[in-house]
Amino acid sequence: MKKVVLMLSTLALCMAFVGGCNAEETKTVEWYLAPENKAALDAKIEECKSNPGELWNTPNCVNARHAAERKIMGGSFKKVQEPAIPDFTNPGKRQ
Repeated sequence: MKKVVLMLSTLALCMAFVGGCNAEETKTVEWYLAPENKAALDAKIEECKSNPGELWNTPNCVNARHAAERKIMGGSFKKVQEPAIPDFTNPGKRQ
């Protein structure tokens, strides 16, 4: 019984190492935004769309989506000033 548990543990450990070797290098949002990487951005977006169940939340899919959103929005993400909320506790006082 101990041999079986040891063999299964060893097999699981080997599988984890082998699975990690095929990991793709994580690209940044800025990398995907570079003009020379436009084809890679388009390809990654298509790859992520074709298998969203497995890939949608992987680092490269998230970064590619953010890069695509920034391209669409023009890259400007300025903070919007929040509107002033009236103070209804003191009706005679103006803000």
